[in-house]
Amino acid sequence: MRKNLLTMLGLITLAAMGWAQNAPEAPTGAAATQMKTQSPRLPAGTVIPAELSKSVDTKKLKPGDKIEAKTSMDLLSHGQVIIPRNSKIVGHVTDTKPHSKESPDSKVAIAFDQIAVKDGQPLPMQAAIQAIGRPLQSQALTGNAPMSESGGIPSSGAPGGTAGPMGGGDPSPHAPDSAPQFPAGNASGNSSTATSSATTAPLAPTSKGVVGMNGISLNNAGPASVISSEKDNVHLDNGTQLILRTQ
Repeated sequence: MRKNLLTMLGLITLAAMGWAQNAPEAPTGAAATQMKTQSPRLPAGTVIPAELSKSVDTKKLKPGDKIEAKTSMDLLSHGQVIIPRNSKIVGHVTDTKPHSKESPDSKVAIAFDQIAVKDGQPLPMQAAIQAIGRPLQSQALTGNAPMSESGGIPSSGAPGGTAGPMGGGDPSPHAPDSAPQFPAGNASGNSSTATSSATTAPLAPTSKGVVGMNGISLNNAGPASVISSEKDNVHLDNGTQLILRTQ
């Protein structure tokens, strides 16, 4: 009897030691700090004016390739700049099809994943391309004015702000308390009319589709935005204007 009792106690001790060795450890140091300070995603419906930092060409791209853009003006929250102009935006190619003699059409699908905030830290997001337009040739047209009341980070009904998709609940932590500014721009969408580089205007927050660019189309399918051409490779120059909207 005594021998059996000692055997049982030994088994219990071994089991306890094994559980202690295999139990998950609580994060410490940098890992714990990162968990505590991890930034939330931007609210759905946030409008981000941007431009490509590098050209995009379907004959050179493959799925997984990085796409880089930058914000073209400041985004405000509570009167403070939280996403400065020229902040880095990173996306990736989810699908691509180059032009060929056998198949003259081409396409590239792009998903934007993150944006740098004021402290330089990446902020996760999921953003689609709402509008795309020719690069601005005149630096004077780009300006540095913050977003207007018709665009930017959505509020939940704050006076002077844009009513956001969050409805009548508590205000978004990113909701602006004053109407941001957005330069007058071209709000027309799906335009195939050629536009002179000297008269190219900034896209507006309400712009949709392709503006002032021939031969390409824009469609949003799930998390990725698909830019396509029926007769040639899709080629977007460095500086091509984008209006992004978070989802």
